[in-house]
Amino acid sequence: MDTEDKVRENRYRRWAKRLGLYIKKDRAKRWSLDRQGGYMILELYRNLILAGERFNLSLDEVDEFLEEYERKISS
Repeated sequence: MDTEDKVRENRYRRWAKRLGLYIKKDRAKRWSLDRQGGYMILELYRNLILAGERFNLSLDEVDEFLEEYERKISS
């Protein structure tokens, strides 16, 4: 992972925290159907998976999800 991706990841983590969400990264060493090496978004207080149940979100998909979620809760 290069520094640009790490900066984006940290920015999305702070954004998610402000929305009451948590971003979890897959730390598995091997790719499998259930562990695809990406990200998962959870609701912080209920530990409910909102997206990426198989760690299948990319950073771009995390960005799209957070934008849509913020738009939905602000209206």
